Amino acid sequence: MLKHWTEKQAKYYDEVIRLHYEEGYGEDRIAKILPIGHTTANRWIANFAAENGQTPRQVMKQIKQTKQPAKPDELEALKAKVAELEKQLKYEKMKAEAYDTMIDIAEKKFSIPIRKKAGAKR
Repeated sequence: MLKHWTEKQAKYYDEVIRLHYEEGYGEDRIAKILPIGHTTANRWIANFAAENGQTPRQVMKQIKQTKQPAKPDELEALKAKVAELEKQLKYEKMKAEAYDTMIDIAEKKFSIPIRKKAGAKR
């Protein structure tokens, strides 16, 4: 790697490389996430590729090939988690609807406004 690192480069270089090659983020998106400019991110990515004797696309292709697909048991666990979260969401929606109904009935029965009116006070 480079011999003369700045403090910022020492702090963010590895994260820039990870975000670009593992997450597939471009320089502009990385610059929004980290406090560096997009030109700096572009230069660091090019330097990393040059140090490895490849173009950035070759490095990206090599990293994608080394990634392993998710295991079937991981997929089943994720599917089960999604099903559980959907069940919880359905329960919370029913609960919210029950509260709304309860408030509607109380407003009619006691003739008092419970909900706040929309909009700002004037």
